[in-house]
Amino acid sequence: MLAARKVVVLIGFCCCAAMAGCDNGSDNEGTDVVAGEGVAAGEIQEISFDELKAALDASEDMVLIDVRTATDWSAGHIQNAINIPLEAVVDKNGALVDGGKALTDAVPDKTKKIVAYCFGYGNDLTFAEAALDLGYGNVFRYEWGTAEWVDSKHEFLVVEYDGFKAWYDAAFPFDTGKDYLVDVLPVAWYTGEDAAHPGGHIPGAVNIPIELFANQDGTLVDGGKALTDVATSKDGTLVIYCGNMACGKSLVGVKKAVELGYTKVLRYQGGWQEWQDMGNALKPGAEP
Repeated sequence: MLAARKVVVLIGFCCCAAMAGCDNGSDNEGTDVVAGEGVAAGEIQEISFDELKAALDASEDMVLIDVRTATDWSAGHIQNAINIPLEAVVDKNGALVDGGKALTDAVPDKTKKIVAYCFGYGNDLTFAEAALDLGYGNVFRYEWGTAEWVDSKHEFLVVEYDGFKAWYDAAFPFDTGKDYLVDVLPVAWYTGEDAAHPGGHIPGAVNIPIELFANQDGTLVDGGKALTDVATSKDGTLVIYCGNMACGKSLVGVKKAVELGYTKVLRYQGGWQEWQDMGNALKPGAEP
């Protein structure tokens, strides 16, 4: 049975210091565990929405772990989160599954800062307790999880192929005025006229090149009018994609969509390339 752990809430400067500059714990010989200022080693620390968002925006070195099911993770997870379902680490009786191998295989460095989250129902706390029992020394939990990230703060999520395909099949042909699929690639890529990117676009997607609503300095072009004129409902689901996992245009697009007040924004990170790789057809030319 996992031991009960004390959760430490960090505020103000102390929390920022813990996030940005502390060393992490390990059960490796010769490695000292150093937690955040005022925090004893072996205690779970809490991270707020603002702190987590700032850490992600700064590309902080950490492992963000979504402890929900694979299906829930695929349907939408926080940017850069890996999926280790709670049940892969802790069984219904509270015992470690296979010695916690699912976590230790995914994160072999026990000095690494890890942040666990779920829906906001407490599974992240159980996961964090297991991480401490396994010797991880710098363990955080984002207590309110996706319930706050999406429902309250309306931040974007990343959708994996299976989750995207399920949404796509249900929403196509996108004629309800509530669901939008936006391709932010250049026009010639969208139509398939670019020789290096033949084939066209994901059927049903509208083309709004990122340059039409976001400047290189991150400011909106004309108040984002190119997007808001097309995606007129801000309460439906807006999915944005570009070329592939390495394409940053979709990331800029979803951040601007959140700024414009869209309440359910998804980034299909695999984009044009993954859609083809999974055996789906592209559509050349423009949509009617």
